[in-house]
Amino acid sequence: MKLNELEARKIILMVMGDKRPLTKSDEELALLLKKRLTKKECEVLNAEVSGKDKNATMGEQKIDVARYDALKASATKKIKNESVHGDFFYTKGE
Repeated sequence: MKLNELEARKIILMVMGDKRPLTKSDEELALLLKKRLTKKECEVLNAEVSGKDKNATMGEQKIDVARYDALKASATKKIKNESVHGDFFYTKGE
């Protein structure tokens, strides 16, 4: 998956909500997600926010429903980790 295909802002807002405004650009957010999540986790979350068919995503990734749900849960947990989600809101030095 290419960075410009990753809907990072939508993914983060889906997981974290919109209580705090994201201070980074879409490209910076995509780089952070790509660094912190596996390729399959990125694919699953990207499919969720873009409304892509779940079965199509599972077929492309060669995974079953249980693995799909596990990847989604794992990625959500990683994003909600305080050391990770702080990166979405602050620049270095703050």
